[in-house]
Amino acid sequence: MRNHEILPEGIILENEKNILSRRELEIIILVAAGFENNQIAKIFKVTLSTVKKQLEKIYEKLHAKNRANAVFIACNHNLISLNDFNLIMKSSEMIDFIAKCGFYLKRKYY
Repeated sequence: MRNHEILPEGIILENEKNILSRRELEIIILVAAGFENNQIAKIFKVTLSTVKKQLEKIYEKLHAKNRANAVFIACNHNLISLNDFNLIMKSSEMIDFIAKCGFYLKRKYY
């Protein structure tokens, strides 16, 4: 069950359900953007252990050893598209979260 959405209903990610579910794609994109597990948990309003379980599932599906390896594999297999990355990072949910915690305050990537 999804507790909290960061994208508006009806927005479909390019590689959704290709290998990873929508939530798994959202998580791997946030990992690629440098977010830590506790920050991801706050964004989705879930527990830290839920995020860790979701990451383990991602590692298993991608045959990855760790988060860096999972991001590499996802990028190498075009599971993370620039469009999906921008959709997530520019969503109102993420803009609000970033403003509240000051994450990326000094960076101008997005």
